[in-house]
Amino acid sequence: MAAFRNASLKQLHAEIKRREAGAARLQKKRDKLAAQIAAVDAEMAKLGVSGAKAPRATGSKGKGRSATPRKRAKNKVTLEDALAGCADVGAVVSPQEAADLVQKNGYKSKSATFGGQVANALSKHPKFKKTGRAQYKRVK
Repeated sequence: MAAFRNASLKQLHAEIKRREAGAARLQKKRDKLAAQIAAVDAEMAKLGVSGAKAPRATGSKGKGRSATPRKRAKNKVTLEDALAGCADVGAVVSPQEAADLVQKNGYKSKSATFGGQVANALSKHPKFKKTGRAQYKRVK
């Protein structure tokens, strides 16, 4: 509102009129769209389809992500336990190999970044030691 701090009364009245006219145009547009929706609802009722669905969320929470959330996968063991169970002591695995191994052994994940989660778990797990770039050795 800093733009109107030094405005004259005449300018303020003109701005109010402009906004009211814009609101009236939007109201007419809304009424027209509501009439179109009512007509579509009537056609749907003739076809025996009942009720309109709630509008879907618009926009997404991140680039390339769906607006509807995914159903989370349920596992009996944690990712860390699954990693420890899939690699033998002394075996050297990359995060991608470990991710493939745990999924082949039944671990479920719908994550788009599952490889990154595995890499993070490997780096923090006490049963794995980093031996090189993207290489982890199973110890203990």
